[in-house]
Amino acid sequence: MISKTVVYTILFYLVRIILAEPDGTIVQLEKGKIQGIIRKSENGNDYYAFQEIPYAAPPVGSKRFQLPQEPKPWEGILNTTRNTKVCIQPNIGNVNLEQRQDEDCLYLNVYTPVKPGSNKNLLPVLLWIHGGAFVFGSGRYEEVGPKYVIDHGIVVVTINYRVGPFGFVGTDDGTIPLNLGLKDQRLAIEWVNKNIELFGGNPNQVVIAGESAGSMSLAYHISSQKPDENLFHGVIMQSGSSICSGLKQSNPNSVAFNLGKLVDKSFSSNSTSELLTVLQNADVNDIKTAGITGAVTVEKEGLFSVPAYQAFIDKKYKKVPVLIGINSEEGLAFSLPKDDDKLKEIDADLTKLISDRVNIAPENRQTVGLLLKQLYVGNSSFEKDFGGYIKYRSDMVFTNGVTKQVELSCTDAPYYFYQFSYKGELGHQMGFLPTLPDNVEKVTHAEDLPYLWEDSLHGDLSQYPKEDGLTLHRIVKMWTNFVKYFNPTPEPDPLLGNITWFATEPNSLRYLNINATCEMREHPRHYQQVKEILEKYMVPPFDSFS
Repeated sequence: MISKTVVYTILFYLVRIILAEPDGTIVQLEKGKIQGIIRKSENGNDYYAFQEIPYAAPPVGSKRFQLPQEPKPWEGILNTTRNTKVCIQPNIGNVNLEQRQDEDCLYLNVYTPVKPGSNKNLLPVLLWIHGGAFVFGSGRYEEVGPKYVIDHGIVVVTINYRVGPFGFVGTDDGTIPLNLGLKDQRLAIEWVNKNIELFGGNPNQVVIAGESAGSMSLAYHISSQKPDENLFHGVIMQSGSSICSGLKQSNPNSVAFNLGKLVDKSFSSNSTSELLTVLQNADVNDIKTAGITGAVTVEKEGLFSVPAYQAFIDKKYKKVPVLIGINSEEGLAFSLPKDDDKLKEIDADLTKLISDRVNIAPENRQTVGLLLKQLYVGNSSFEKDFGGYIKYRSDMVFTNGVTKQVELSCTDAPYYFYQFSYKGELGHQMGFLPTLPDNVEKVTHAEDLPYLWEDSLHGDLSQYPKEDGLTLHRIVKMWTNFVKYFNPTPEPDPLLGNITWFATEPNSLRYLNINATCEMREHPRHYQQVKEILEKYMVPPFDSFS
């Protein structure tokens, strides 16, 4: 039999627990309460994680292929302690990820180093938009863990947005709105402005950031802001710009109707409203497996209605500080394994070296192709000089478009330009080194991401060379400095070798080369020569550069 003393003791502690000060893991939002969890940073500090907060209503049923809408209020306390959903995307062999795929996927995560509601001095905010060619990816904790950056006194937000056909198939009459994935992103940015103060974040110091398609998205947001909008205040762009020629489409209706016919073999109408009905009633897996991905489209009116390159030429963009850069050989992974037949085709038809998005008169395309070939392989051929082809692919798909944005914009706002060229085991791309030609750089697309974010498979830095950990901590310090001060090196820092990262200028195009050591350089490889060739022959409209 339990004594009265034991009963009183139990009651005493229960009362203490009930009356105790909240631990900060419950936050009252406008739509309802959420329950988060306390996690540990790299340095062993507590931070507060709120995972899978709905920023939009589930885009299902009549909301499929429609603009994102505000979520409905909920009763009780919503469990936001883990990520259970990612947007529908092609299967990539990750069974755990495939099981999480759901149309109901418009969620975001908030990580804060301060107890929500406890601080008066609000912290800068980093909002991350994932890459993945507008087809793959998510903002889930297992892919974009804040373990390293959270120790630097910032609030971190990561998001999901619709990808593939669900986010980038539409019709130009607006029946199926175009660029839904970009509009999901914008709603998430608006959510942060409205709600981040509840988590200790400063809505007046928001830096949006992203890599690859995420970085391209940022350029669209930069050039779509209205003059009186103040949704973000700085930008970090890793390996992508809307000026790059990839991930775009010119005939959205053709793509959309093709999707309708693939999911319903009997569909033959030219009506966009009937197409919408077909797609809203289709099985989600039929849409997913149809093989149609969609892409970004220049709209007839509205936020995303100006061709990307033209927007920067016309100075129609938000003038905020930007940290922007490339990896030293972006096209490396996309060029392997060597395809001799493809290289022979290019050598036989040099117009294939020029993207269809670059507007050059048909009678001049062969001339431009020949000039580009001579620049990269001289009198040889791409078949014989595979390294030359890899360098061409890196520059034309990524480097030149990014550099052109820098050149056009750096007179209006500080642009901190970089090249990431550190080759380490943490980048998880060491396996192809034995097959590479000697005349190429070694760091391919997306190899920089593990030096900023923790992922669930590679989170133990002790398993990697010390130089990898040093590079990670340097990247994290410079990136978080930019979030806090809009300057990656505001003062001398021994961790960074006391370097000063100077903002670039159009005549020098200086950039920080991030390697085992960091040093300022000028003019990315071949950019000036490519610029001279293209600008001699390009004609309006200007949508893409290279």
